[in-house]
Amino acid sequence: MRNITNKLSCFFFLIFSVTLISCATITVNVYFPAEEVKQAYTNLEEEFLLEEIPENEDTTSPQAPPPPGSSLREFYEEEPTITVTKVVPLTGEFNFDLINKAFAQENIARTIEAELKKMPNVVKAFQARSARRGKVNALLSSNKVGEGNNGMLVARGDLTAADKSVMNAENKDRKVIIKGMTVAILKLNNLGDTAANEKKVYPEAAEQFAATRRDASKSGWSVQLPNGKWARKR
Repeated sequence: MRNITNKLSCFFFLIFSVTLISCATITVNVYFPAEEVKQAYTNLEEEFLLEEIPENEDTTSPQAPPPPGSSLREFYEEEPTITVTKVVPLTGEFNFDLINKAFAQENIARTIEAELKKMPNVVKAFQARSARRGKVNALLSSNKVGEGNNGMLVARGDLTAADKSVMNAENKDRKVIIKGMTVAILKLNNLGDTAANEKKVYPEAAEQFAATRRDASKSGWSVQLPNGKWARKR
């Protein structure tokens, strides 16, 4: 009788253990190629954001001073090239093939670009940004808005209703692009674009988008550094 009881106990313990293992959440790492992501953003902006310079624009005129009450007390210098590949812990099904074959390709940036171009909403967002680029640049040149370290435009002075409309529309499209990058990175890592996974990768994608915008900023524009401080681009 005792043997039967022991066997039953072992059987139920085995069932319980298998159930726990099947329900367990496995933590995996997604490789985030920061430098390549930044390069992909840059390439796409150069392709889609066509800038038109008005014939009567004086490119030698000095930049407008910062608005009253601003905290631009330092000048921004170019940041060093990012060379570190980050590892972001995510949750998902256990998979021995964590690194997608795409990462073995010679040019990861081009692979990422191709993924983003397959997303109609991302392409539409780039095209909309191109159409309003003149208005956005005017806000940046007047220091009414600045380039935030989260990739969004940030109000730095008094904005009219029209100014706010431009800023909000631009930020909406930027979020679409950053979200697209997040999905592309998850896909390259062979991970699902679940809400939990996107929440982990999105900040990294936004950080590189912000770095791209800082690099593309013109002299005199307000930019927010990664440490949160504001500066004026030299």
